[in-house]
Amino acid sequence: MKCLLSFFSFLIVCQIIAQPIPSKVFNWDQTAEVKVKNGTSTKIFTGSAAILKSHVISGIELQKGKKFTFQDKTNEAFFIIKNGPVLVTLNGIETMLYRGSVISVLPGDKMIIDNKNETPVSFYEMLAQSILPPDTERGSKAGGSFLINWKDVAFKPHDKGGVRQFFDRQTVMMNRFDIHVTQLNVGFNSHAPHTHKNEEIILMLDGNAEMQIGTDHQKANPGDVVFLNSMVLHNLTNVGTVPCLYFAIQWN
Repeated sequence: MKCLLSFFSFLIVCQIIAQPIPSKVFNWDQTAEVKVKNGTSTKIFTGSAAILKSHVISGIELQKGKKFTFQDKTNEAFFIIKNGPVLVTLNGIETMLYRGSVISVLPGDKMIIDNKNETPVSFYEMLAQSILPPDTERGSKAGGSFLINWKDVAFKPHDKGGVRQFFDRQTVMMNRFDIHVTQLNVGFNSHAPHTHKNEEIILMLDGNAEMQIGTDHQKANPGDVVFLNSMVLHNLTNVGTVPCLYFAIQWN
């Protein structure tokens, strides 16, 4: 009997542990959506990796006149506005955010997204728990929860297009959290195929790209989310007819 109980306990633990996230392109539109009281929620991917023991990205559509409220003591959250504008209340302060704007919410803080438009709005939600113990003091010293409006981030042109550097800072769950948005002109690649220690997400806003992931090549289109594990060979090439616009999100 004890052996049988131990076996079932082992099975339960295996189900609880998050499965590793594969390096690949994930598509919002090809993932089943779930209806909720204020709109729909689509789980784009969920799993674990080298730095995060739990990592979930969802696509959320918020119906007109509805609110989305977030407050979680366990997860650190990060949001990207896919289309807006939306009225965001973070720790009691209201700000109107536009497409491409970002919100970082540390564990325990409260954030509300209010859709005052006549049409639905949508945004990405990223929930993260680190393998190492959360460092509340580190997150507080770095400035706590924050938001950044797209229109307030300077565009710096270069020979392939340009870049918007959003931030590079520490959080409760991450020793380093770095986000920029690249504009890549038609026919160019982001860089030669390379690897790095940081895990990375490429989140496509506009344009059509081809991602090299290891020895594989996969299409990445608007709305798609690319997950890249540590030390996976990768690069991105604009194979469309308009500039690619995408978030590059790294952490360690």
